[in-house]
Amino acid sequence: MEYLATGILKAPHGVHGFLKLFAFSNEYGHLVGINEVLLRKDGKERKCIFEEVRISGNDALVKIKGVDTPETASTYTGWEIWVPREAAAPLEEGEYYVADLSACALVSDGTVVAHVVSVIDGPQALLLEVESVADGKRYLVPFMDQYVGKVDIGRKELELTAPWLLS
Repeated sequence: MEYLATGILKAPHGVHGFLKLFAFSNEYGHLVGINEVLLRKDGKERKCIFEEVRISGNDALVKIKGVDTPETASTYTGWEIWVPREAAAPLEEGEYYVADLSACALVSDGTVVAHVVSVIDGPQALLLEVESVADGKRYLVPFMDQYVGKVDIGRKELELTAPWLLS
């Protein structure tokens, strides 16, 4: 089963073991009703059951089974939440999961010119860290319409419309 990172656990909330949740997509609705998740931090991984997910204003609060005090909850601060792909936030037209972008090649005029090695959250847009096929150097390509054209996740290809970014 394929998992996607969807958020990170923040500080404890209240006295019953709830934790605040920051969702990478800023959407929380898809987490209501989900129960089993993977938590990952510093190379460690734990399967957990969400007993409850509450939407509270602009925040979400989660209760992990067996975590009943703020002291125990605080040990989960900073852990990433990974959910099965089918339980991740639904995508709108023109939206993509970072995990899918990370697996793509950059193509210019039908030729693979680079491979995405990571995706960085930049101030105005995602930045694709790519490794050039020509010289092996790494470059940053803003994931914006003026630099990246057609996105074909099925073929794992991104059209690079500004090849000068790799020089």
